[in-house]
Amino acid sequence: MRINRENLIRFFDRKGFYIVLFLSVVVIAATSVYVTNNNLKKLEELRKAQQEEINSAIESDWGYEEELVQAQEEKEQQNNSTAVISQQQENNVSDKKENPQPVTKNSDEVKSSGKNDSLTNSKVATVMASTTSTIKKDSNLSSTMLVLLKPVNGDIILEFAKDKLVFSKTLQEWTTHKGVDIGSNLGEPVLSAMDGIVTKVYKDPKLGNTVVIKNGKWETRYANLDDEILAKEQEKIVRGQQIGKIGESAKFEVGEGPHLHFELLENGIPVDPIAYFK
Repeated sequence: MRINRENLIRFFDRKGFYIVLFLSVVVIAATSVYVTNNNLKKLEELRKAQQEEINSAIESDWGYEEELVQAQEEKEQQNNSTAVISQQQENNVSDKKENPQPVTKNSDEVKSSGKNDSLTNSKVATVMASTTSTIKKDSNLSSTMLVLLKPVNGDIILEFAKDKLVFSKTLQEWTTHKGVDIGSNLGEPVLSAMDGIVTKVYKDPKLGNTVVIKNGKWETRYANLDDEILAKEQEKIVRGQQIGKIGESAKFEVGEGPHLHFELLENGIPVDPIAYFK
């Protein structure tokens, strides 16, 4: 059977175009499905990696809080033990006063006792004077109030919450917060809140670029800074000196917008810094 050339040409002129168009649409659709599936797989892998990082950081926070609670419980137990010992000593002294034992002394014993009493009284007076001096020094130290300079001008957008929970827009859950977030603009200067020595400059996995300044028992932390950090480790910093700029390096606080994450610690324990701002 011979195929007529003219009929073949007519067939492709009429129906061939539609066949080619149909095949093209099929190829494009298959390609789109393949590309879409690859993109969905990559997005799912990225989401799982981010979730694992967030869960790991949250677990580390929980570990820190458990250690802090355990330390507080141990301190309370020590205080209770001290109170019990003091009460026992008071009871012993009271019993001695209520049941005095008569003692007969000869003249030699009376003389010796007089000398010993005078020595004992002298020692007691010395100890009391030393104790009074120590108490005065401690009272002077405790009466010295720490005054902080506000590192940036702005409102508090997330408050201090060591013993309660606040809602995190980034994590979309209730969590603790060991500092305060002060709202600002990207690139705004960040100033040192107090005099001190720069003990650490590093990139925290949760709070981003961080600078730590210490002065005695006080320690201040400045986080979510720009990559351009002006302070260097072991550098002496004065109050009001610029140490960096507002950035967006805190992965766990990106949802709160541009701000400075600021912490104040007393003997390593976080405290609310708002009461210390001038």
